[in-house]
Amino acid sequence: MQQSQPNPYRTSAALLFVLTGWFWFSQYTCAPYLNPEMKLMGASPDFMGLVAGIYGLTQLVVRIPIGIWADRMGRQKPFIVMGCLMAVLSTAGMLLFYNPTGFFVFRGIAGIGSGSWVSFTVLYGSYFAVDEAPRRISQLSNANHLGRLVCFVAMGALVTWYTVRAAFWAGFVTAVLSLGMSLFIRDVPRKRTPMNIKDFLVVARDRNLQITSLLGALIQVIAFGTFYTFTVNLAVELKATDAQLSFLNIALMLPLVLANLVATKWLFQRIGARGIITLGFLLEALYCVLAPLAVNMTQLFAVQSLAGVGFSFTFSILLGQCVRTIAPEKRSAGMGLYQAVYGIGMTIGPVLMGYLIRWSGLSVSYFV
Repeated sequence: MQQSQPNPYRTSAALLFVLTGWFWFSQYTCAPYLNPEMKLMGASPDFMGLVAGIYGLTQLVVRIPIGIWADRMGRQKPFIVMGCLMAVLSTAGMLLFYNPTGFFVFRGIAGIGSGSWVSFTVLYGSYFAVDEAPRRISQLSNANHLGRLVCFVAMGALVTWYTVRAAFWAGFVTAVLSLGMSLFIRDVPRKRTPMNIKDFLVVARDRNLQITSLLGALIQVIAFGTFYTFTVNLAVELKATDAQLSFLNIALMLPLVLANLVATKWLFQRIGARGIITLGFLLEALYCVLAPLAVNMTQLFAVQSLAGVGFSFTFSILLGQCVRTIAPEKRSAGMGLYQAVYGIGMTIGPVLMGYLIRWSGLSVSYFV
């Protein structure tokens, strides 16, 4: 859409920004505690990797269909509502089936909900002028990260006062809240002919989309193989408390949010997208070397901040850049393809790491 004054979608844009934060809050309340809880239940590291991997696999399966279907319908809101509904079902399911198998099944359903991120990003970008869309999408990524940051701060306090299961209840409550909010956002309908296979192949051949998708998959292999999944195991070996497990994620998310603001508002103008992404991968490489060398939680907190900055410099910028060269009416399909490809990384990373840990040990796996 073309920017108008005043922007008729300003209120919906603000609502979607807040909704995004609550949605991702609900998706991550239990994340720091899944591996420790499964370890207490007797699950092996490779099964823990499968639980993390199923979350990425289901996203991989649904994201391209969601993108194509949204373009065919010319609407995004139904898929956002669906994603919030899946968040409600997944959090309720883990509470009802509180065991490794239940975690596996319902984290898979959570992944289906996260697959709707395609529609979150495309709808938010459509609230603004076409030339603003990449920057606005990167800004929405900050709502995603802010939601997780607030989540980890709140869960650190909650599990200290109550029990770990309280974090699962918090996920359910905020998922219900996000579902209610999703009913009130406005769509930006587009009149267009249905996308066919030829149209999708044109999108898939876009060189910029191909490069950003591969880089997105690579950063997700690193993220879901280390700091989103198994760094908590390093913390457990260092005798971390439940509260420290949440603070470990705060040490990740706070620098991530701040770095995203710096990257989108200041650094982007000085070294450009390519320079920021390169710097981000270098920081992630340094993190993988230093994390297993930490001998106490203070050191692990400090190293975790490197991962946050590096992930912000890669993932947030790639998210805004992936559909930069795609026509507006095809951006849902382009975003779906990008997110499906990086979903491969989310699936491979924890599964591969789980098997590496089983056969070579936790510390050695980080160096690999």
